[in-house]
Amino acid sequence: MTAGLILRNVKLHSAESQLTDVFIEHGLICGFTPAGEKTGFPYYPSHDLDGKYLYPGIFDCHLHGSIGVDFNYINPEELEHLSLYLASRGVTSFFASIVSDSEEKIKKLCQFYARAAEGKLGGARLAGIHLEGPWISPQQSGAIARDYLSLPQIEMLDRFQEATNGWIKYITIAPELDGALELIEKAASENIVVGLGHSTADYDVTREAIKRGARLATHLGNAMPQMHQRRPGIVGAILDSDLHVELIFDGIHLHPAILRLIAKTIKPDRIIGISDATMARGLRDGVYSLGISEIEVKGGVSFLKNSDVLAGSTLDSIQAIENASEILDSSIKSVYPFFSRNPARLFSQNSGEICVGMIADLLSFNEDFDLCDTWVSGKHVYSAVL
Repeated sequence: MTAGLILRNVKLHSAESQLTDVFIEHGLICGFTPAGEKTGFPYYPSHDLDGKYLYPGIFDCHLHGSIGVDFNYINPEELEHLSLYLASRGVTSFFASIVSDSEEKIKKLCQFYARAAEGKLGGARLAGIHLEGPWISPQQSGAIARDYLSLPQIEMLDRFQEATNGWIKYITIAPELDGALELIEKAASENIVVGLGHSTADYDVTREAIKRGARLATHLGNAMPQMHQRRPGIVGAILDSDLHVELIFDGIHLHPAILRLIAKTIKPDRIIGISDATMARGLRDGVYSLGISEIEVKGGVSFLKNSDVLAGSTLDSIQAIENASEILDSSIKSVYPFFSRNPARLFSQNSGEICVGMIADLLSFNEDFDLCDTWVSGKHVYSAVL
């Protein structure tokens, strides 16, 4: 990788009318000038975008796999292939979301993904690990198998985090379980983002979990009881707080009207757009896996096999942005931070914005919002014309 790069003649999504040159050094954005203006920056190789729009890369913090890869199974070659695939769909960084399995299996998975995060993949960057289980409610486990669910234990989190050398960045937990509030405090003290989800918690327990340090709602409205006018429950407590909320903009997990109501209720910087995609994304309808569960995709919608329980999604991240724009009747520019800046800030990633000092995770789009190029840490990893 060269020390620097110049992206010439770009339209920044924040200042569309003016062509700009963007300067990148050692993987970081280091400056901007009006297009063609002489500068004191060193001469670096350049890439002429010819007026295309430049956006921050997408950060998908809740992802179980794609194109036949399930993060609950280890395969270094497939992980590299997945990284390249994600880059071709605008994702420049992601978490590996692992669902419940045996403790020994989760430890091995954590060790594998920690090594991958410490190394370099050819496309999208693995930025950390998300544990969606084992500390979830068996009554709201959804498509996650109940076989290996367990009560929250601080010692178990310590063993997992030791195995990853600190690469667990996000855990989902049901706050009503015995030991959950103590685990939330412990995780928050170690800067692990705690997501509340797969839960039957009532309003008061959820409020206490937020007080103890929970910061996120895992796929709000899914795998949790519906809100009742006299029993607001976990959904009501989340909306009545400053918690960030994950939303899946496929119009299936949440009805478009519900998505609009949520967007009117909370501040836009609290919305985290996710895919929750499984290994079936990018493949045909058929039978696949989510951990040890069998899932079936019918008409592009993923279900737990032989049931009507949703099992993740096959949602493409760029399509999710377009869906959010249409559903919320807002511009691409307005909803785009749901998928870049907001998750990056929540998880303390130095990315998600086109600013000096930020990691140069960048995407170029044409007028029709077709992806043209992807850069990860300033490295050109995808081109639509190659």
